[in-house]
Amino acid sequence: MRLLVFDLDGTLLEKDGTLDPRTVDLLKQLDSSGVKSTIATGRSLKSARHFIETLPLKIPVVLFNGARVYDPVSGSYIYSKSLPWSVVERFVSRCREVSVSSFFFVDEDVYAMNPGLHASDYIFRDGLSYFSLTNLSQLSGRTVTKIVIAGLVNELTKLRFSTEFNDPRINVTRSEENLLEVLPAGVSKAEALKWLCGFLRLDLKDVVAFGNGENDLEMIKTAGIGITFADAPPSLRYHARMVLSTCGYVGLREFVEKHIERAVLR
Repeated sequence: MRLLVFDLDGTLLEKDGTLDPRTVDLLKQLDSSGVKSTIATGRSLKSARHFIETLPLKIPVVLFNGARVYDPVSGSYIYSKSLPWSVVERFVSRCREVSVSSFFFVDEDVYAMNPGLHASDYIFRDGLSYFSLTNLSQLSGRTVTKIVIAGLVNELTKLRFSTEFNDPRINVTRSEENLLEVLPAGVSKAEALKWLCGFLRLDLKDVVAFGNGENDLEMIKTAGIGITFADAPPSLRYHARMVLSTCGYVGLREFVEKHIERAVLR
């Protein structure tokens, strides 16, 4: 066990989205003992920066659900993928036709259509600041990393099975029950973890991955040990090696007490 990889929301963070100082202290103790940590999140760098700077992270972090990998030591991206422009055009058009909120991530900027419709919780949780997307030309010539679509569960389910989503150039995942994320083909937290292990010359069997959402499933299956939580979807609980009682500090402490020598906690 050499690397712990954490999703943020509903995993490393508390249920209210905060980071418990005891979590930071415990990860520092683990780091001192030789067990390193990093994060794999759907958030952008802007949204995750506070946590990256607060946590004792020396290992590159996975952002945008695997579309980018950021090195906190050098302060630069070391891996990046983006959506084809024709895909962006089509989704701008399609999202205007349905009752959803949509967000287009362009480098560290976010452009939104109908953000007040179904996305207030998402905006608050991620601390999103955004520009209103009124014209496709606002995105022209720019790199779109991912698209997030927020809406009612039944609306998103219908949308996911529409023609726009049946495209080999994209990968679609559900990061929350009311959020769909459109990513470049081949992009996922699992694929980013494989890339990161190759970059670090680290065996996947030495990695423990923690997550609570559909977008964490493949990462949990790919890592040497996959960890999830009692309130996670059945598919995650089925594939996880261990199911923790809750997220945040209490869950992390539970894992450490069961899997890592108690000397680390002194």
